[in-house]
Amino acid sequence: MYWIKNTAGKPDAMLTFAFLAFSVVTLNVLLATFGRISFRGFEIGLQSMDAAAMTAYLGATFTAYVTRRWTDRKYVAEENGEENQDEWGRGW
Repeated sequence: MYWIKNTAGKPDAMLTFAFLAFSVVTLNVLLATFGRISFRGFEIGLQSMDAAAMTAYLGATFTAYVTRRWTDRKYVAEENGEENQDEWGRGW
């Protein structure tokens, strides 16, 4: 399977899943604005996702991605003997 590469240039499964989740929700919102599409006798009705379902879908995926990024940054810095610092140089 092909994974989207993160900013470090490594294949990233959680980034791929987050992108797919965002794409699914966005596509559903866009298609649901039409409600019903018909073409040469073929008709399909589209319903929007429930707001709570979209929030749960996106929230869980993005939380997992951010948590994994935070964990990678924390433990890679410890392995290299560096102190964890924020963008202003303060340790945490």
